[in-house]
Parts: sequence; structure tokens; C-alpha cells
Amino acid sequence: MSSNLYSIGLSGLQSSNARINTTSQNTSNVDTEGYSRQRTDTASSALGGVVLRDTFRLVDNFVSAQVRSDTSEFAYYDALHSMMTASDNLLSEQNVALTGYLDKAFGALQAANNDPTSSSLRELAHSSFKDLVNQYKTLSSIVTRQEDLVDEQISSSLTEVNAIADKISDLNAKISREEGASFASANELRDQQEQLAKDLSEFLSIKTQFNDKGLMNIHLSNGQPLVMDNAPTEVFVRPNELNPKQVELAVNFGDHNVGLKMEGLGGSVGGLVDYRSEFSSYADRTLGQSAIAISDAMNAQNAKGLDANGHFGKDIFSLANIEVYTASDSARKSSAVEVRVSQGEAAKITKDTYELVKVDDQMFSINRYDLNNRPVGQPVLLDPSATALTSDGYYKLDALGLDIKLSDLNAIENGDVFRFVPTQGAASKLGLFAKNGDDIALSSPIGVVTHSSNLSNAKISVSEITSTRPDASAFSADGSLYPSSPHSIYFTSPNSYVVRDSSGSDVAAVDNVLQYNNLLEQAGLSIKAGFDVSISSTPRAGDEFSMSPDEVGVADNLNGLALMNLQNQSLVEGKASLTKAFAGFIAHVGVEAAEAKGHAASSEVVLNDSTNRRDRLSAVNLDEEAVNLMKYQQSYSASAQVITAARTTFETLLGIMR
Repeated sequence: MSSNLYSIGLSGLQSSNARINTTSQNTSNVDTEGYSRQRTDTASSALGGVVLRDTFRLVDNFVSAQVRSDTSEFAYYDALHSMMTASDNLLSEQNVALTGYLDKAFGALQAANNDPTSSSLRELAHSSFKDLVNQYKTLSSIVTRQEDLVDEQISSSLTEVNAIADKISDLNAKISREEGASFASANELRDQQEQLAKDLSEFLSIKTQFNDKGLMNIHLSNGQPLVMDNAPTEVFVRPNELNPKQVELAVNFGDHNVGLKMEGLGGSVGGLVDYRSEFSSYADRTLGQSAIAISDAMNAQNAKGLDANGHFGKDIFSLANIEVYTASDSARKSSAVEVRVSQGEAAKITKDTYELVKVDDQMFSINRYDLNNRPVGQPVLLDPSATALTSDGYYKLDALGLDIKLSDLNAIENGDVFRFVPTQGAASKLGLFAKNGDDIALSSPIGVVTHSSNLSNAKISVSEITSTRPDASAFSADGSLYPSSPHSIYFTSPNSYVVRDSSGSDVAAVDNVLQYNNLLEQAGLSIKAGFDVSISSTPRAGDEFSMSPDEVGVADNLNGLALMNLQNQSLVEGKASLTKAFAGFIAHVGVEAAEAKGHAASSEVVLNDSTNRRDRLSAVNLDEEAVNLMKYQQSYSASAQVITAARTTFETLLGIMR
């Protein structure tokens, strides 16, 4: 009996000692990040006493997974909010707002219109255009600097991701060795691994799984592997051949690379990538779209007037060539494709990505994709053999507002893909082509005369100028009208007239006139003439009106007023003026920043809740551990008394035997 008491007491001592050790381990790690409190389990022995079982961690894998998921979501919105707030603060600053520079430029243009003969006012307008160009570059540089900052943060974050993945892989090896040698759970190592997984979830949204050996494997939320047993991987940034400005990630598995799906990366890396690929690209393309709109509209309108030297207006602004990209195996073919915005068609230019694909021997397809890479509209087909070329070798795509040159059709094979974004980087490449204020074409290229012998009070005026190109209008290269073009209008009655050329011969006759606007259009001549005229009231038979470049006054500002009117026209995608488009852009930035802030705040609340749920089970409670320590100390003392009683009983029995 005493020997049984002795073994019972000894097992009690061992059990109490083990539990005291476990409690001590818990209390000493009360501030250790990622530590999960432990508990030593026991069972009653059929032979008497107690049997020690395993010392295990108090964890709930579901709650731990939820903490990682919530950590990733908060890190995503926190990173996105940080970048969006910085962009909002920079772009909405009054001193850098584009609207002020637009108002200044058009205000200076209005002053020049008030006195077209003033060289100083023309120079002031030219200077304001220069300031406007510089401001487009400034805004573009703000976006570019934010992109560079994001690229640095992504690179730094991936370094951390790879380091953490290596540590998790190393811990798998250590856990395998330790648990294989002792058959006991490597609790501290598994705590470290769980904490590393939580740290990793701050960068990427991950899922953890344990194989049949209990080793941790990590996959991204989209299923792509990141850590497999003891095999570490490396995540890195690689260039996108079809769009070098787009961020693309890949995983190196040692002998091969696999591109990551960029959607739903989660974590701070996902937030930075989404900022870079969505908002940053949106901002760059929005500014580029505005730059293209004002450049194209001003250039097209300036070409319809005469500058201070009496010459047809040249371009005021300049734009760089649109970059065309293709896959590396066909990079030499990219020079065979050139793209430009069709003159006067900038309102058709969108922020989309355009893709030119050769679909068969005779046909090309142009597809558009939005910022989320979703198809936009129907493909536009181009058959070079059935499409006329412009004078400089471009195919005009009216539906897209683009001209495309295919300089070497034989070099392009079926299936070749060429990608370009007309608005990408356009703001940073905007330039001022006009050398001085004299290059601003304020004057009309055509003047009109109401003959003094007319019987009515009707007055003639130029209603529009559509073209001054010598090959597409009545204007010759030296500014005069071609002899066969409309030179005068003679009314044979109040509701009928004839259009005459320079020799007085009738070019066209119009009867049953109901209104007196755009008389050349009614005669079917306005497109070929490149201009049109209107009269103010009902004429009388015998009234005659003449059109001639020689009748333009030195202070004429008809084209200058047309340039001014561009300020209020819907130049941006045909939907908004330059000022309204920029105001809408700034409002969009503010909304995105506010939404990111709201999501960050709400996701932080959710994270705190899941962390508290984890801590209620796994965190060390000093009050509870103090109670346990006292209980196990008392149990230890009681077990010692059992051993003492066993010894006393044994000695008594020995005494009786003597």
C-alpha cells in the first residue's frame, strides 16, 4: 500500500511541477507578441495517480485565420488611404489647381482679342500658355512622384515578404526536426510561425494550411502558392511588356517564374498595387486627356485664322508621339505601327487602353479596355486594302479619333498585338510650339463686304471657318481664294440667290430660302469652301455680298473669339469643359480618399474585435495564472505530504516487522 501511495504522490509531484512550469512559462511571456498561452493536460491512471499528457497551445485556428484576414484588409485600406490622402492634399492645393491657370490663359487671350494689334498683349497671352503647359507638367510630376514612392514601398514590402517567407520555411524544418525527435509539440516555434504568418498578412492576403506532417503551407487568397513545406519562394516585380507603366508581380520557384494574379492581392502590397494601377493610372490619363483636348482644340482652331504676320496659324501646343508596345519576341515590329490623335478629334479620345491585333491576312481589330482591363464597346475593324490613306500615309479611324500608320504590313503577322494608351504621359509631354505671341492667329482668314448699293439693311458676316487647308478648302497656300471658289452672293429675290466665283460666273443657285444663316451650306458649298456666311435680315432683289481675304481688317479678332469660346466647350471626351473636367477629377480624388478613410476606420474596428476574440482564448491572463500557480503549489505540497505519509507508513511497517 505504501508503495502505491508513494507512486501516487510522486506522479502528483510530477504533474504539479509540470503545471507550475507551464504556468511560469505563461506568466514570463505575458508581453511576448504572438505568444499563445499553454496548458498541460493530465489523465487519471488506472494504477493510481496521474499521467502527464501533452503541453499544448490554446488556439482557435478559425479565429487566427480571421485575425489574419482582418489584418490584411486593414493594411490594404490603410495603405490605400495613406496614398489617396497624400494625393488629395497635393492635387487639391489651390496653388497647383489647373483651373486657375486655365482662367489666366483664357483671360490673357481675351485681353489680346481686345486689341489684336498689341504685341505686348499677345506676348502676355503667349506667356500664360507657357505657364499652363508648365502646370500640366507640374501636376504630372506630382502623380509621377507618387508612383515612384509607391514603387519604392512595393519593393521594400516585397523584401519583407520574402524574408518572412524564408523564416516560415526555416521554421517548418525546425518544427519537423524537434517534433520528430521528442514527439512533443514545438509550441514556441509554432507560435513564432503563427506570428510570422500574421506579419505576412499585413503585406498580402494569405491562407494557411497544414500538411499531413503538420507543417505550414501558405497560399495567396487567389490560390497561388507562396510557401510549400521547406521550399521558399521569392516574389518580385517584373515589367509588363505591353504596358511598362503597369505593376506586375511574379513568384520565383527556383527553376521557373509564375506571374501573380493582380486582382485581390490584399494587404499593404495590394493597396499600393491597386493605387498604382487604378488611381495613379486614372490620374495620369485624366491629366493626359485634358492636355490632348486643349492642345488639339487650340491647334485646330488656330489653323483656321491668320497670325500677326498674315499667315495661316500654326500649332500653339505640341504633343509627343504615342508610345506603342508589343511583346518582346516581336519588339522589332513596334516601329511599324505609329499612332496619333486625328486633328480636331480629341473629344473622341478616352482614358482606355487600345489594343491593335492582326486577326487575319487582311484585317486588323482595335479593341479598348478600361482601367480594370474590362472590354469597352465593340471592336473597330481596319482593312488596309479597303481604307484610303491620308496624304502622309495614315489610316483615319473616325470612330476612335485616331490615325494609325502601318509602315510595314508584311512584317506584321497574324496574332501580333500592339498596345497603346493615347492619354498616358501626355500631360508630361505637352509642349508650347508657338514661338511668341505673333503666332497666335486671332484674325479671320476671310473678310466680307456688304455692297453699298444694296437696297436692304441686311449685313453679311462670317458664321464659321471649318478649314484653311489648301487641299481641302477654298484657300490657297498664299491665303487667297481659288478663282473657282465662292467669291460673292447675289440675291435674285428675297428668297433666292446665286453664288458666284471670281469671274462672276454662277457656281450654285438656291431657291425657296426660309432663313439666312449658313448660305454656303444651303448651296452645298460650305464643306469645299471651308467657311460659311450669314446675313442679318431679309435681303431684297439685287442685293450683293462679297467674300475676300483682302477685306480682313487689321483689328479683326474673329478667330481669337473662336479660340476664347473653347474655354466653355465640351472638349474632354465630348462631355465636359476643361475646367469642369478638372473639377470633376479633383472631386473624384476627394471621394476616393474619403472612402478609403472610411474603409480603413471600419476595418480597424473589425480587426480589433477579432484580435480581442483571439486574446480571450490565447492571451495570458495574469489573474488566472496567479490562481493556477497557487493551486498547483498547493497540489505540489499535498503530493509531497502523500509521499511523507507513504514513507511514515513504510517505516511503521518495518518497525512492526522488527
